Amino acid sequence: MFTKEKCLSRGGRPAAPSRPGPSKNPAQLLAAALAVLVYLAAAVPAAFGDTGLLAVAATVLSKSQCKFDTATSTLNFGVLDPAVATDVNAASSVDFVCRGSAPVAAFLFTDDDGQNPSGPGARRMRHAAAPEFLPYDLAVSPASGTVPKNVHRTLTISGTVRWTEFRGSTAGVYADSVIVSILP
Repeated sequence: MFTKEKCLSRGGRPAAPSRPGPSKNPAQLLAAALAVLVYLAAAVPAAFGDTGLLAVAATVLSKSQCKFDTATSTLNFGVLDPAVATDVNAASSVDFVCRGSAPVAAFLFTDDDGQNPSGPGARRMRHAAAPEFLPYDLAVSPASGTVPKNVHRTLTISGTVRWTEFRGSTAGVYADSVIVSILP
């Protein structure tokens, strides 16, 4: 309760009731500010620094190692006669063997699209002198499987040139190169 004497003793205005609040002690204010900064730094580290990305990789070697007996093979379609309305097929083979510490090796054959593809899986032979191409299909058998260690097996590579593709082609020699790989 305010009395007239209390009001006059404070310069004519009633004194405001005291409120609890922060201490005016500078050491306590500094400690409180540091506590807030430590909290913010722990809560949001990226806001006060930088981050980076670490790429992690490893290669595990296979217990098997498969290899071709010869490094080259030829798939020859021979002479393509546009007067004979039939597709031309050809086949070639190459032997391979798997060695290593595993008693049985799992293998997989892959091949690229050659030197003149028109798109993924769309192989083409190129004319030796003219800017023309001749499409062909290619398949490997077996594409994958297992083989006992040190036992020779045969990969068969077969291909087809469709009559509809070569019947109007420019006469001449066409060729391409395909890389066939065996994994592992």
